[in-house]
Amino acid sequence: MKKSDKVLTTADFITRLADKGYTKKDSSTVLYDVLGVIYEAIRAGEEVHLVGFGAFSAIDTKPKKIMNIQTGKQETVAPHKKIKFKPGLTLKRAAEGFID
Repeated sequence: MKKSDKVLTTADFITRLADKGYTKKDSSTVLYDVLGVIYEAIRAGEEVHLVGFGAFSAIDTKPKKIMNIQTGKQETVAPHKKIKFKPGLTLKRAAEGFID
């Protein structure tokens, strides 16, 4: 199986929520509201811990030197924010097939 063989898109996600008894409109609203809260928290420098699912945080990277393979010259990548995700135990167990 190639990595791209199975993809759950946003539309698929909303449909699956709707299959659980919600309307598609409510499913869409909830999904985008949850994501919005996560974005706002990360932007404010907060970590987001969703017990069982995982934790999101933004970390600062240091400047680093890289070799540009196209030009053959050394360049410096500026420091920036990087998103870190640490999966929770329940998500790990689901990925291993222990949870339906």
